Amino acid sequence: MLSRKLRHVVTVTTAAAFAAVVAVFVLHPPAITSEALLALGTLLALGLFSTLLDFRITEGGSTTSVDFIPLLGAVLLIGPSYALIVTAILFVFRHFLSERRGRRKPFHKWLFNTSQRLLAVSAAGLVFAWFGGSPSLEAVEFRSTFPPFLLGVVGYFMVNACAVVYVISISEETPFEKVWRNVAGHLIIFDVAISPLAYLFAIFYVLWGAPTVLLAIMPLIGLRYSYGVNVELQQLNNDLLRVLVKTIEARDPYTSGHSLRVSERSRQIAEKLGLPRKLVRLIETGALLHDIGKIDMAYSEILRQAGPLTPEQRELIRAHPDKGVAIVSSVRSMDQKVLEYIRHHHEWLDGSGYPVGLSNRAIPIGAKIIMVSDSIDAMATDRPYRAALGREEIRRELVSNTGTQFDPDVVQATLESGILEELLLAPNAPEESERPEPIREVIGH
Repeated sequence: MLSRKLRHVVTVTTAAAFAAVVAVFVLHPPAITSEALLALGTLLALGLFSTLLDFRITEGGSTTSVDFIPLLGAVLLIGPSYALIVTAILFVFRHFLSERRGRRKPFHKWLFNTSQRLLAVSAAGLVFAWFGGSPSLEAVEFRSTFPPFLLGVVGYFMVNACAVVYVISISEETPFEKVWRNVAGHLIIFDVAISPLAYLFAIFYVLWGAPTVLLAIMPLIGLRYSYGVNVELQQLNNDLLRVLVKTIEARDPYTSGHSLRVSERSRQIAEKLGLPRKLVRLIETGALLHDIGKIDMAYSEILRQAGPLTPEQRELIRAHPDKGVAIVSSVRSMDQKVLEYIRHHHEWLDGSGYPVGLSNRAIPIGAKIIMVSDSIDAMATDRPYRAALGREEIRRELVSNTGTQFDPDVVQATLESGILEELLLAPNAPEESERPEPIREVIGH
């Protein structure tokens, strides 16, 4: 069921798009000539091909595509009215294509996507014309349109990004500025970086005519192929890391699945804090690998040990972050931040943690998040040296150790995220229990 707020967003966006389209056709009516119709057909073919490529870039939790290239090209060559015609035809085509592929979207989503794109194209056309841009198929006149084109590009992407961010903030009940940090920056940077392709295509078309559409298709195919390979490699790397961690942890029933759970909860906390999507992914990876330094069999013996640790065993435990960094640093493509999160995920806010004894702001935010999610999983799981704690007791431990062991903002985000309510506690975990050891010992293992 569509919420009242979302219905309002769709209605307002549709009404704004309708008003913008009317304004464009009144102020800049299409010049119906054979040259303009040929350019319209060429741009439409390029747009349909872009849609058939099914090439969608995913960044910051949202998506964008390269079908804006023929739309901006239309603004440059034959004017904003024709650009709107191309936009409308492309989105109708995309709707039927999605149905044929079995990926039919609800009508309100299609209506919003179509309306926000018509609104963005209208903004590009109006800004382009306002600052002196004039569509032309003549090479001499066309060369003076680059500054207005850049301003039109800014108008297009600002309207497009604002519409996307607003609907996400409403649907996810997240502040607009947080969604903007996570989504808009990534979308705008990528889109602006490849927008010169539209200007380049327009230049080629003006100089050499319709056959140069092939020159525009080739870079699109190259972009799709290179991005597809990159996505597959990233997914393969993530899958291999997960298999590696699961294999390491499978030997010990007390830690089996631990790193996967810590990784998932760290992602939830990072998203609740409103961190940028790229940083969230790095924290998720650091959490997945945070205990990889315990690959040595000696750690399995320690984890199974019911009694207190010897001084030698404590030193071995305190060494596992550095051991993990030594292992992971051999992966040349690994981001330096991931190594920092692995090394410092046992640092305490008051400086009494290990291996360095960092405190407060010196501790990376990813390490603070992993510390909390790691501690939650340790407390919620049966161990040889103590029974699992109940939800309310875990909550109290987080609150009582805030400011000494845990960062206040991270704890607050954790409590608000619903992670504790989703915990699958061990079957024998009591809601209230007496701990045989202080929390430092429970987490330290």
